[in-house]
Amino acid sequence: MPLFLTRRSFSLGLAALVTTPAVRAYAHNYDPSDLPPPTLETLKWAPKTRAAIQALLTAHGQYSRSYSSTQRPYVVFDWDETAIVGNVQFTLFHYMLEHFAFLLPAHEFQTLLHTHSPNQTLPAPFTTIEGKPLSLHALVQDILEDYRALLARYGHRPHPLPREELLQDPTLLAFRARMAFYHHMLRATHGGEVAQRWLVSLAAGQTLTDIVAMARAANEFYLGQSIDTITWRCPTERAGKGGAVAVTVTQSLRLTPEIADLFQIMQEHGIDPVICTSSLEECTAIFATSSEYGYNIPREHIFGARLETHKKVLQPIEAVDHPFPYERGKTAIIKRYMVTKREGPPLMIFAGEDSTADLIKAFPETPLCCLINRKQSDAMMPFLKEAAEMQTLDTPRLVLQGRDENTGEWRPSEASILLGKTTPSLP
Repeated sequence: MPLFLTRRSFSLGLAALVTTPAVRAYAHNYDPSDLPPPTLETLKWAPKTRAAIQALLTAHGQYSRSYSSTQRPYVVFDWDETAIVGNVQFTLFHYMLEHFAFLLPAHEFQTLLHTHSPNQTLPAPFTTIEGKPLSLHALVQDILEDYRALLARYGHRPHPLPREELLQDPTLLAFRARMAFYHHMLRATHGGEVAQRWLVSLAAGQTLTDIVAMARAANEFYLGQSIDTITWRCPTERAGKGGAVAVTVTQSLRLTPEIADLFQIMQEHGIDPVICTSSLEECTAIFATSSEYGYNIPREHIFGARLETHKKVLQPIEAVDHPFPYERGKTAIIKRYMVTKREGPPLMIFAGEDSTADLIKAFPETPLCCLINRKQSDAMMPFLKEAAEMQTLDTPRLVLQGRDENTGEWRPSEASILLGKTTPSLP
């Protein structure tokens, strides 16, 4: 697995190694103006986007006369689809499904499944493989039947279970397909926030130590896999009461060396990167704080979703004193933990998640917002389109960064190549 670690090399002239007469050393007070401000590596930045960010760092960092070390500037970043290509919570979800890494008793697991209008027929395209209508009640009952059977078969064994063995089990294949199908349905019918809260709640029953270890294992596995779309189907022998279903999921996880370099250069400028993400906080933190992955963010600057704990075990209840970091919840977290302490708004917002529109709206005085050019939520798309229209301006507030979703690499352009496509496009 390739790890993209940013390194800054410094050369020493051979002449410095030649023996010279002893000289007296004098103390010298450090002055940032003695050195040129550090600059971002070119890498695969869109040139105008890189220039806008570099200008902001130079104007507001410790190399400028206006810098105040008592009110350090900070930049707010999404994590999923921003600092990484992919999504921490989706990655963990897929890993848990393929290893049957669920520990709740069946009656507690049942409480995690939404049953709004249980007898209502699900809208298209949420039908069986044969195209027959499917009710939410039938889908939930089939999920629970699969879960009980798997719990009886594997519940006594140490978790997570071997993937190769489980993928030979028709019950596991049916459970995997139905759970992913359920998540897609939930997102389409109840919105991204409800679907994300559900994904986070699935960590219930685990200790924080176990869920972090599982997240690390999921990262390691999926970083080594190809980027692709995969279809999961219920085997015919596990059609259940509602009927067999199929769902297409995206497998994608990659590191982003441009962001790793940006984090380093920002901190050299005396500017703090702050992560605010709708994924589980601890699962994001193992990625974001890691020198192995090249990001190196201080742990205290990472904010994500939190669950209540009881005797060190995660509960299916969101932390009562912590807003859920989605749209207004993200804004509330940044205001509570950063704006109040730093007495000012973010210097920049870097967004790629679907849930950051409210944060961009809440801080109109933030001089720069960098947006990853990808298909996002209805709330985010107007900002991406506005950023595309601002490309001709000398000092745009909204800028774009393109990427190739087929390889997971950024592109030196605002235009992106979407997954399965070959032609770059703007929003």
